[in-house]
Amino acid sequence: MKNVILFFSILYSLALYSQEKPNYPEPEKGMKRVDLTLPKIENYKDYKVEIKFGMEMEVSECSSVEDFSFNNKNLVEKFAIQPYRYPYYELPKEMPIEMLTFNKSNCDETKKVKKKVLSSQNIFREYNGYYAIPFYIPEKWTVEYRLWKVNSEFKSAGL
Repeated sequence: MKNVILFFSILYSLALYSQEKPNYPEPEKGMKRVDLTLPKIENYKDYKVEIKFGMEMEVSECSSVEDFSFNNKNLVEKFAIQPYRYPYYELPKEMPIEMLTFNKSNCDETKKVKKKVLSSQNIFREYNGYYAIPFYIPEKWTVEYRLWKVNSEFKSAGL
């Protein structure tokens, strides 16, 4: 009897943790799916990923806009396989953003230029080069990332 229970326990755990393919939803109208695929690197535990969102805008040549901000709580983490496997991230379609612009003096404000502007929020995640991380974002937005190498040594703070 013990062998039968052990057999079914093993069979159940294998079925539970088998390599299921995640079933991600289709993007809504006005949204797009962007898969963040990171390069394969050695010592991946020494790296963190910084993620920002970007958009290309037409601004005045006089404008010194560098970034935009949005409510970071609007970025929702969901999972393709419940309870906590294969995360993906969603932003609402109508995302309110705030942008501070400062104009240079003695400049022609009618002349427009295209400029890529990144979000001011820093979103850090653990490095994961095994599978792509999907982001559902507004169509005009982009997903930008950079890798940070972590120094594994902790140092004491002095008084």
